[in-house]
Amino acid sequence: MKVLRSVRRKKVKQLAIIVDGPNILRKELGIDLEEIRGMAEEEGRARIAIVVLDRKAPEKLVEAVVNAGFKAIISTGKVEVDFTIAAMDAIHSDKVDSLVLVARSAAYLPIVHRAKEEGKEVIVIGAEPGFSTALKKSADMYISLPSSAPEQPSNSKGYEEY
Repeated sequence: MKVLRSVRRKKVKQLAIIVDGPNILRKELGIDLEEIRGMAEEEGRARIAIVVLDRKAPEKLVEAVVNAGFKAIISTGKVEVDFTIAAMDAIHSDKVDSLVLVARSAAYLPIVHRAKEEGKEVIVIGAEPGFSTALKKSADMYISLPSSAPEQPSNSKGYEEY
């Protein structure tokens, strides 16, 4: 019995993965949600997995999000607001150790700073073009996803082509 007591289990980090759908799930980037989840889960267990979409999101995209094991939140206003609300809920959850933000925009810097102030580890996953250098440097760790984007980004907005 003493042998069992001396064995300590390594605590697995509990993650909250929050994805900025319109900026990450673009056809020209060719990013797969299952790939994102796999990369994040190398760091711990996904307790929360959310993709924030706008109201123009096609039904097939919403279905793909759900099939990948994410909760789809359809924003009726600005995606950034719903993304921030989901992130703040995760930051203030005792069940979450690390916040994984899947985004490219420096607009999310305040979330990174607040999460770190609250003692949460922050991992940022993004892709070029447009992956903010400030966002990368402010996180505890960042992962740059390979994308199939051309050198010059196209003029398409969100997932109109998805």
